[in-house]
Amino acid sequence: MDKVRNPCIASIFMNNVQPKMVELQKQVVAKYNKSKIFHYQVLTEAPPGFTMDKLVDMLEKRGHDAIMFLDIDALPLNENAFDYFFEQVYSGKVIGSAQRSNHIQNNQHVFAAPHNVTFTVELYRKLGNPSFMPNYRGDVAEELTFKAEESNIPVEILMPIRYDAPPIRMDWEPKDAPPYWDLADDMPKYGIGTTFGTSEMEMFWHMYQSFHPGQTERFVAKCEELLA
Repeated sequence: MDKVRNPCIASIFMNNVQPKMVELQKQVVAKYNKSKIFHYQVLTEAPPGFTMDKLVDMLEKRGHDAIMFLDIDALPLNENAFDYFFEQVYSGKVIGSAQRSNHIQNNQHVFAAPHNVTFTVELYRKLGNPSFMPNYRGDVAEELTFKAEESNIPVEILMPIRYDAPPIRMDWEPKDAPPYWDLADDMPKYGIGTTFGTSEMEMFWHMYQSFHPGQTERFVAKCEELLA
């Protein structure tokens, strides 16, 4: 008899996130979660990578065998997105949307982003329990992609389809920084409110930079659109 699968979704947030965002994400996930995958929303005061490390152990103890880390400001766009992601990881992959750490010199490495990176616990253990903390060669969650690639484990990365607004640039960034974030050469650009998917299906939307003023309103509007 096949083992019963027990995946879960975990959304981490800090106390600077507006409660309305937490509640609306919960509603959108519930609407598009046709397989009723358990969704945890976890308040933390620790760095995201540290919390993700701890959650893998905690969620495994609760009997979950696959995990999607879904940022509190990330949303599914249809009822097939979650099932598609978990089907891929149960087939032996790591999957997530595209991201690049432009502030790190690592040969334009594109990785499965922490806002929806998904994997089985079995594979995570096989790869040596890579920490989700940033390190010398990558940002939050990037080490998982590195370890998978080095072990010839397939990593499926969804590309940006479009984005709603340019990123808000920090004071330390060049004044002439472009109105988008780069992936590797010849890959699409991304920014605030990026839609990710395949040629067949738009799957996830990620706001990014939710800590900036005015972004809560953007997130609320997107949730209301999806819940209508």
